[in-house]
Amino acid sequence: MHSRRFVVAAIVLVACGGNTTAVSHNNGGTGSLNLSVKADVDAVFSSTGSPTDFVVKIQDGAGNKVTGATVTISNLTWGSVVLTETTPGASGDYRKTQPSFPSGDFGLTVVCNPCGVPQISPTTTITGNVQGVVLGGPGVHTINYPQAGVAVAMNQPVAISWTTPIQAASASITTNNFGPVLAADTGSYTLPGASNPPAATQSLNLARYNEVAIAGGLFGSRLRVTVEANASYPVQ
Repeated sequence: MHSRRFVVAAIVLVACGGNTTAVSHNNGGTGSLNLSVKADVDAVFSSTGSPTDFVVKIQDGAGNKVTGATVTISNLTWGSVVLTETTPGASGDYRKTQPSFPSGDFGLTVVCNPCGVPQISPTTTITGNVQGVVLGGPGVHTINYPQAGVAVAMNQPVAISWTTPIQAASASITTNNFGPVLAADTGSYTLPGASNPPAATQSLNLARYNEVAIAGGLFGSRLRVTVEANASYPVQ
């Protein structure tokens, strides 16, 4: 049964590329409409690697923790990755860390057959599911400018630039003196000169996002991906 579920998921997951955007790959899927599912795929890229954290929080309609679920995030590179509940039978939080960040889309499946709801009582259960959810992956980006360790002229506009393997839904730009500001993921943004004062070490964080509403979950259910890159440089 497990291998069959992966084959079905693999049909809808595709490698990102071409002229499409990450948002165009999104699919809200289906489900029983009685589970609240908040899922995150987070990666911070650095020279030493980009581990990816999966975090999924599951509740019922009253906000009670839902325990004992089978939670799977899939990707063409990794196949199906099963998340582990942090405190089995109690937390309702499911996590897993992968050693890298892959290209391509992410799929999400949640199965309660049934699950426990211990905040109500030790014997209370809930049966439900979320399936067929697809989130377009934006890929790992590189900050082209400013470059790490290379001085930038003080009090002058900074033409920030970065790669866009596939265009994300949005990007966020933050420095020690600016932001965070949301912008289109076009690969360029101009930091105002007034926000670029002298500094021995300035830090730029550039995060790119995509998100899909989970159609088969309760209102507010979603799957989100965040990929971050950082650069530190002097401003003189």
